[in-house]
Amino acid sequence: MAYSLDLRTRVVAAVRGGMKKEKACQLYTVCKQTIGNWFALEKEQGHLSPKSGYQKGHSHGIKDLEAFHRYVDAHPDYTQEEMSVHFLVGSSTIGRALKKIGYSRKKRIKLIQNVMKKQERSIKRK
Repeated sequence: MAYSLDLRTRVVAAVRGGMKKEKACQLYTVCKQTIGNWFALEKEQGHLSPKSGYQKGHSHGIKDLEAFHRYVDAHPDYTQEEMSVHFLVGSSTIGRALKKIGYSRKKRIKLIQNVMKKQERSIKRK
């Protein structure tokens, strides 16, 4: 869990006011490296706000199955790996979502071609 913006600003203000980082670490129970990261964040991005809107914990998944269904219909030739890049999840998560909406996963093209070649050979022999 991220530290609050209030704590971040108090710690940074205390260190800027002359308090040593070691003393701030003890007083606010924050790691010295964390304080350094906050200074770098403020210098780089101009604020101390924690990141927001990212997946926390396990159970990554596709929440809006209707939008996913539309995407799959619009891109039927995409593999699970290609879809996983768009939805920022793993390919196995895409596989589970495909199963939920009633689609089977895309098979390997090479296997399909081999089966077709065998069928063609059997037709030619007759």
